[in-house]
Amino acid sequence: MSDDFKYNLKVFIRFGILFEIMNVFYNPYAMKFLERIGGNEFDISLINSTKGIIMIFTALPAAFFINRVRDKQKITANVVLVMAFIILSMVFIPILPSEYKVLSFIIIMTILMVPIAVFNISYQNMTGEVFPKRRARVLSKRSIYTIIFTTIVTLSSGFVFRYLADDNSDYIFIYRVFYFLAFVSGVSAYFMFKKLKYTPKENKELIPFKGSLKKVLKNKRYRKFIISSTIFHFGWQMGWPLFSIYTIKTLGADEFWLAIISVGSAAVMLIAHRIWPKLIEKFGNEKIVFICTLGMALTPILYVLSKNLVVLAIFSTSTGFFTAGTITVLFSDMLAVTPKNNRAIYVGYYNVLTNITLAISPLVGHFFYELKGIVFALIITSIFRLIGSIAFMIRERSERKFTVTLD
Repeated sequence: MSDDFKYNLKVFIRFGILFEIMNVFYNPYAMKFLERIGGNEFDISLINSTKGIIMIFTALPAAFFINRVRDKQKITANVVLVMAFIILSMVFIPILPSEYKVLSFIIIMTILMVPIAVFNISYQNMTGEVFPKRRARVLSKRSIYTIIFTTIVTLSSGFVFRYLADDNSDYIFIYRVFYFLAFVSGVSAYFMFKKLKYTPKENKELIPFKGSLKKVLKNKRYRKFIISSTIFHFGWQMGWPLFSIYTIKTLGADEFWLAIISVGSAAVMLIAHRIWPKLIEKFGNEKIVFICTLGMALTPILYVLSKNLVVLAIFSTSTGFFTAGTITVLFSDMLAVTPKNNRAIYVGYYNVLTNITLAISPLVGHFFYELKGIVFALIITSIFRLIGSIAFMIRERSERKFTVTLD
């Protein structure tokens, strides 16, 4: 292991900690904040869909822009800074007239998706360049450290809500403080990312926009991956607003319980991030992604079986094991099936497809919720996730058959 690799790993981990702390201060409680300022179930589903819609139209232009930019480090760092300032704007939502609060929050969260779309592509592309080998272990180490720190912050924030807030105005004030702390953490992440030792690489064979889709789809491994992943993402993302609705509206969770659930899941993910990279290296991405997504198909059913917050906390904690594996293996798998040249374009198309599902699936989930209630909607979500997992299984078997034929 070279000195530059060790140095970059340390910086990569520290950046991950600061970046995720920024997210922890605004994201886990976003739907609860929306409810406290007057949002309803439709607003929760809408905010998830609008994220996807914005990212559909942002991801591909961002991919072609990043593919042509030589210094991707500068772009990635600047985007993190933009995210921090957008989050800071949430501090001012509570002082707006009541009729504009919910709309303003939805607009800000939607605008935030623009820099996030750019960051996802640029960051994923840079990760592949800075760490060409041992990616699963690098991602795992980053996740282990970020989980430790974000768990501490999440648990602390939960206690702050529980013991320092008496009425809605107290909760709102604490949210405003947290949004400011998210801004501070984001600015710190910006400076940390700039410390990475990164040598910009010139892309000599740029893919033009015209005919680019046809070009990337010629890559069979990439094509099989994105088809399977897109199917799974539809069911995965369908559950996001439904879980919030079930936890907050059905079981009545406050910020403290949201923190407990988040911390429990993080604790299991901490253990899981030590296990999954070894399994990925031993058995390969294709086999592990099927196992992980199959485990995630059970999550909505476990929510249905949870009749109180204690049971939900236990069940949601256990599902963190498969969530950790899915996040790691999908990232590792995506980098493995994309070529070094023009990787940003491949990542861009992948992000477009997964965001098309993000724009549609939460509203589909809401349709089933309105049709026959939350339990029915969660069961349908589980079925969609299972179909996605089966798609990965079919892909794994076709890859194995192809390898055997070559041998």
